[in-house]
Amino acid sequence: MAVTDIDILPNLRDLGGLPLAEGGSTRTGVLYRSALPAPGDARPTAVEQWPARTVVDLRSARECATREHPLQSKETTVHRISLLSDAEVAAPNQGARLADIYLGILTNAGERLVDVLQVAATAPGPVLLHCAAGKDRTGIAVALLLRTAGVAPDDIVADYMVTNQHMDAVLARLTRFAPELGQAHPNDRDLRGVVVEAIDGVLARWDNHPGGVHAWLRAHGATDDTIQGWNARFTE
Repeated sequence: MAVTDIDILPNLRDLGGLPLAEGGSTRTGVLYRSALPAPGDARPTAVEQWPARTVVDLRSARECATREHPLQSKETTVHRISLLSDAEVAAPNQGARLADIYLGILTNAGERLVDVLQVAATAPGPVLLHCAAGKDRTGIAVALLLRTAGVAPDDIVADYMVTNQHMDAVLARLTRFAPELGQAHPNDRDLRGVVVEAIDGVLARWDNHPGGVHAWLRAHGATDDTIQGWNARFTE
């Protein structure tokens, strides 16, 4: 059977090779990001090692409830860490600014973002982060891991904006592979793609926190060992 575009996991990339603000770069083969994996996906060519050995699924409980995760296997462990509640996912945005939604995640799910860091720092790699569209919840979690490791804000924003190149495929996949969301997808949050002001607000919140992003993480339950372990794993 021929492989079509909808059979290929969109917005998948290895976050290695990004420059660090103080020299060096992020290490390849450690951290991936993508949109929602689906049963029957073709083996991707965008990353070297597949499947990832650890998956962090950032969707809500209802989004995850209809089927077993397609990457769950003896070789791959899936961790479910919801960054938005079922109600928040299903509710119309009613014109809410994406920047406000992002800051709401920092306020309401800070401890769960620390859980993402803990998994990324300690679980077998590569580690794949995804949600439904792979843009908002994934964008925030990826930005946190990159900023924690010392990637400069401009490079984090550049990676975040790459997602807009994949939105046609992402929206087509959501229509086919996320029936549990009913008419909630594609919603206005997804249709507008990624918005630079939204991730800028997140990065500013971390950088303006006294002591920066590491202190923000500690305030939400992270340990120095976890922060240092992640940086040792992801940077070179």
